[in-house]
Amino acid sequence: HYSLIDQHLARQQYAEADSIVSKYKKKYGQRNSVLYSFDRAMTLHLAGRYEESNMYLEKAEIKIDKLFTKSITSEAGAMLTNNNLLPYEGEDFEKVMINVFAALNYVFLGKWDDALVEARKVDHKLNVYNDKYDDKNVYKEDAYARYLTGILYEAKKELNDAFIAYRKAFDIYKEYSKNYGTPMPPTLPQDLLRTSKALGMTKEHNGFRKKFPNVKWISQKEFDKQGELIFFSYNGRSPVKEDYFITVPVYEKKKKTSFFRMALPEFKRLRNNIAYTNVVLSGPVKAPISQEAFLVEDITAIAKKNLKDRIVRITAKATARATSKYLLSRKFKKNAENNPFLTILADLYPFVSEQSDKRSWRTLPDKINMARVAVPPGPYTVAVEYYSAGRNLLHRKEYRVTINSGEKKFIGYRFLGQ
Repeated sequence: HYSLIDQHLARQQYAEADSIVSKYKKKYGQRNSVLYSFDRAMTLHLAGRYEESNMYLEKAEIKIDKLFTKSITSEAGAMLTNNNLLPYEGEDFEKVMINVFAALNYVFLGKWDDALVEARKVDHKLNVYNDKYDDKNVYKEDAYARYLTGILYEAKKELNDAFIAYRKAFDIYKEYSKNYGTPMPPTLPQDLLRTSKALGMTKEHNGFRKKFPNVKWISQKEFDKQGELIFFSYNGRSPVKEDYFITVPVYEKKKKTSFFRMALPEFKRLRNNIAYTNVVLSGPVKAPISQEAFLVEDITAIAKKNLKDRIVRITAKATARATSKYLLSRKFKKNAENNPFLTILADLYPFVSEQSDKRSWRTLPDKINMARVAVPPGPYTVAVEYYSAGRNLLHRKEYRVTINSGEKKFIGYRFLGQ
């Protein structure tokens, strides 16, 4: 059914995509109820049904919390088959995306305080997850959530909290650049310079001026006279999990060597041909104002790194599972040594039944890009243009908005590429 969903998403038919997810609810089943809530939340978000989207995000979060208490029966069954028998409780980054998209839902509803509550949950949630592990994950803070928090505080005219969030985002994006190849947003230095100056933080302001000597910025007073368009672009399709197999030798008596196979998951990025996105505003200005949307969250890069961090823990579990199945098949084969068919079946069982858990939140985007364009107040035509690497126009979406003085106008859009 995901191919049907993607077809509708590619045509911007969000209500139809949501109806496909709803139609397949029974096929998700109880073990995949979290995935069903994930997918409904995303399609409803794209359809502009933000309150309903948050209802499903809340359902997913409640279910995930309950799954902290594992089912002994399910775990035992999974040891003899594979992890697909267990209820899906989501990857760590998917659990964080619950709060990221809940915050965005509240943003589009104009509920800044509720959006801030969701954004602030992210760091606490990542701290809780990392406390479970002896070896800490690289993904322990979310820069995009921090940056969004700063923007929301600024929208509420709470500059001190906005500056703190911007400075934290600046620190985390340095780690993002190293770990995921996600550079610092080009608008973030302007935010730091503007808010630190407005707050009279001379030492901090001078420090940022030294760091960013060539960055052009305007004062908070001038900035507040303008309006601002903030555009979120959800690009491409989420990564998918695939199996990769490891063959492990077992040395038995009489110098006999046998082998069993382990299945481990890895995330693969799905290619799209979106190279860059321009946001162009035309209105009460002499010439159109254009800005290229910049990367703020590479979901695929985070997914791949987060899974890689956990692979030692996953491998230990997969080894125990594969060993159990191997020993069981050996015992079964010994008892059925006079029956060739059962002997073959015993040999095949560990291989056929061995597969990793390849479930994931398939309706997430590959990346989230953003544009922040400050403009004089007035009515505007906003053109969003997606281009390929060869500078061919792939897609164009147009909006008509009125941006008031001191207002932040938020728009979100999904494009899968071609």
